[in-house]
Amino acid sequence: MRCLKFGWLLLVLLAPAVLYAGVYTSSIHGSPTYGVARDSIYNNYNVSRGNCLHCHEMHASVGGSEPAPTGGAPSPYGLFEFEEKVCFYCHGTNSHNVPPLSKDIEALFQKKYRHPVERSGLHKKPAFKETEADLRPPNRHSECVDCHNPHAVQRETHTMGSPPGNYTSPQDNNRVSGVLRGTFGVEPNWQAQDWTVPTTFTELRPDKNSPAGGAEREYQLCLKCHSYYGLGSAENTGTGVTTITGPSGVSLTDQALEFSPYNYSGHPVTVAADNRPGGYAPKALIDSSYGSRLKPPWDTHVGQQTMYCSDCHGEDAATEIKGPHGSDAKFMLVDGRTWPEAPSVCGGGLWTLSDIASSTCWQDHLLCAKCHVLYNNGFLNNVHRVGFHHGTPCVSCHMAVPHGSHASRLIVYRSDPAPYNYNGTTAKLDGFCKASSPDSYTVRNCYSPVSPCSRRHGWNNPGGCSSNQTSYDP
Repeated sequence: MRCLKFGWLLLVLLAPAVLYAGVYTSSIHGSPTYGVARDSIYNNYNVSRGNCLHCHEMHASVGGSEPAPTGGAPSPYGLFEFEEKVCFYCHGTNSHNVPPLSKDIEALFQKKYRHPVERSGLHKKPAFKETEADLRPPNRHSECVDCHNPHAVQRETHTMGSPPGNYTSPQDNNRVSGVLRGTFGVEPNWQAQDWTVPTTFTELRPDKNSPAGGAEREYQLCLKCHSYYGLGSAENTGTGVTTITGPSGVSLTDQALEFSPYNYSGHPVTVAADNRPGGYAPKALIDSSYGSRLKPPWDTHVGQQTMYCSDCHGEDAATEIKGPHGSDAKFMLVDGRTWPEAPSVCGGGLWTLSDIASSTCWQDHLLCAKCHVLYNNGFLNNVHRVGFHHGTPCVSCHMAVPHGSHASRLIVYRSDPAPYNYNGTTAKLDGFCKASSPDSYTVRNCYSPVSPCSRRHGWNNPGGCSSNQTSYDP
């Protein structure tokens, strides 16, 4: 009992000023049932599960020793190890939790494509107090506490409908899940114009009045690094393309630009399709004469749902671990799926409509097929049915970075730079307008001056456009 009382006193001393004890004790780490339990402390000192002493050692107060300070400065957090090593002690390959209830996250950071937690020593202040200068080159880093608040974290992952994402409105499917609770994020101040880079942001931080506050939606957490906020001068604000090459060998791009609600099209990460102010109706993927174009659970409330970044980015194997920690799949695509290249098991090369029509390999490997019904006794789009477009790669018409587009239906133009235009050379179109239904496209919905597309789409004269549109998308 005496040790337990000491532990709660230590909680008050150690918790950052913005975090009340009640937030920690209601978190999963502070839970008396599932909370932290470092074996050496739990077994040798009879310290209850969830007690602060499992992570913090003030002046070697429980017979341990603090790690030697880096750079000669004392550790600001009184942790028994440095940075991610504290997390890996329980969430690692050799878990020391009692019993080992947590999953092995450490193994994911050994994979080829990962967030760079190994860039240690770059935190100059608590993660929730960092600014854009702390995240921009040369300080770019991504440690565990940049995405997770260990004092406020809950058990729930991004499974739709589970607490705290159990909202009655499908537009709230992008609300932060329990594991991201209490983290620092940013909301871009988008201009009311399509395909425009936002350069100002509203910072969302937990504070003394809202210790479990901060980012409200998952994308706000991601955008503090994957936007001008964290890219700064490394970005060309005219194109959204940066001088930084990512682990997948492709230039990083501005995802606040790509997911702007004012773009003509985009995956519904920031806003539901029907609520997008940019573009023309129909904005949602309405049914084709061949059936629904979306798989469960996306085939209900069509046009009203939002989604997570982690619906597409995460572990490459079918495990219970969620989120984009690390993967052996390029771009950290979930379940080992691929885009825009097909894996060797499916024949390699760029994905084409012929791949879909002639085999079933795409069903388990093409990223789009995770959520979209692409083929149901025929393509669910009359454009795709016409000769399978003669084996033309998907990226001849669609963005190689399929987050969003200045044109409808994620269409890419020849004038778009790489990596949106795959290798800067693959795109074929100079104009596009969306039809009123997936079954009513004509040759004049697309304009291309290059062969072989120009044989049927060589007239720079829009036709068959929805909503009385009289010109091609910009």
